[in-house]
Amino acid sequence: MDTLNTLINLGLSNQEAAVYITTLKLGAGPASAVAKETGLKRTTVYPILKSLAKKGFVSVAFKGTHRQYQAQRPQKLAHYYERQLEAFNSIIPSLNSLEKKQAQSLGLRFIETRDELKRFYDEILSEYKNKSYYIISSAGGWEGIDPEFFVQYRKDRGEQNIKTKLILTADSAGISPRDPELLRDVKFLPAKYHFRSTIDIYKDKVLIVSPELTSLAVVIAIPAMTDVFKAVFEILWDYLDKI
Repeated sequence: MDTLNTLINLGLSNQEAAVYITTLKLGAGPASAVAKETGLKRTTVYPILKSLAKKGFVSVAFKGTHRQYQAQRPQKLAHYYERQLEAFNSIIPSLNSLEKKQAQSLGLRFIETRDELKRFYDEILSEYKNKSYYIISSAGGWEGIDPEFFVQYRKDRGEQNIKTKLILTADSAGISPRDPELLRDVKFLPAKYHFRSTIDIYKDKVLIVSPELTSLAVVIAIPAMTDVFKAVFEILWDYLDKI
């Protein structure tokens, strides 16, 4: 990338970049010298120099009653941008928090860690006691997130009288338990369909779990979308009976 384009990528206009480079070459001097070197009118150069001074690329001094413009040294500018980047990095957690609050207001919740995900499932045990929900899943992908926890979770779910209908990938058959006390009604997809994610479809929300997501999981609590997921599950459930 050439010098001019690099300066433009830092936020300068074409003319600002050209004037800064010219000022750097000339050293301290009046606007008239910059105008002559760049071929721009002085009336055009003055506001450009003023803008560059405001952005920190040019300093202004007086020699008698005349303004002298001098380009800031590149190393000083580099240090300035390093400090700006450090300042921005320091507020990233706050910005992420604002983004999550906005997502929550729209009916989205992001789950970042395994501990958060396990807390969510613990809440389901009490919230859905004596109820039921649907699941589309790869048993290996889901259980592999934390095998000890999820094997126990299945048992706890059955003890809470939570019934589940599951549509699982074909490769889940070897590890999917058949214990009737788990209260699971299971159908398997044809072998040609592969995925590692899990979708839990509840009455009021949908949980999508995948180690491949930026976040470990996302909860969607938007009624229209929940209804769509329920309908898709029921269509698949009926389709699997036919094949």
